[in-house]
Amino acid sequence: MNIDTIKVELIDWIAGLNDQKALNNILEMKKKLSLKMGKSDTKIFGSGKHLVEYISDDFNEPLDAFNEYKK
Repeated sequence: MNIDTIKVELIDWIAGLNDQKALNNILEMKKKLSLKMGKSDTKIFGSGKHLVEYISDDFNEPLDAFNEYKK
């Protein structure tokens, strides 16, 4: 079975459930898995993640602000 087939089968099975306790258990499992996945799969924008150790506070300042450093 491929992953999409498994997903459809689970969705159909959950849609047919009427047991409140079973649904609550599934919801708890979803919350726990979401927390785990959120921590490990969180993507932060930028290609320098884990490469750049420090960026100065004035990194995004306009270049005119650095005229005094020109030779």
